[in-house]
Amino acid sequence: MENNETVTGANFCTSCKGTKVASYNKEKPCHACDARGDFPEVDLESILNLILAKQGKNKGKPRASMTAPWGANSTVETTRAYYVWRLARFHGGLDVTMPVMADMVCNGDPFKNKLDAISQAVAKRAFGSDMVGAMTWAKALGY
Repeated sequence: MENNETVTGANFCTSCKGTKVASYNKEKPCHACDARGDFPEVDLESILNLILAKQGKNKGKPRASMTAPWGANSTVETTRAYYVWRLARFHGGLDVTMPVMADMVCNGDPFKNKLDAISQAVAKRAFGSDMVGAMTWAKALGY
């Protein structure tokens, strides 16, 4: 595919809309999709492989810590895994601060709804609930 072609389909980058150029500056490549214009389908097995501990007391459960994928360490798989891991911790109540940075690393991904569903399922299975973060913030906001 030529670099100046527009990508079409259900998996186009929501930031550049498949044009591969930044929406704020047409002379710069889109940072959200690294000028690809689209995103691959979600690979659940890859995400779980990156977020679940492989040994120790947490084996089979979400890792205790994970490095945010910025810069050279950033790939579609690592950003999606970090997003799912961070939102699962929020939903499960392990870290109820707002997960705004997770949302930033997954900017432009058209499969964010699918990643949200995965994070809720991981939270429910690993922590027993997918509503602790929401309930904490609902109380803080007076609901």
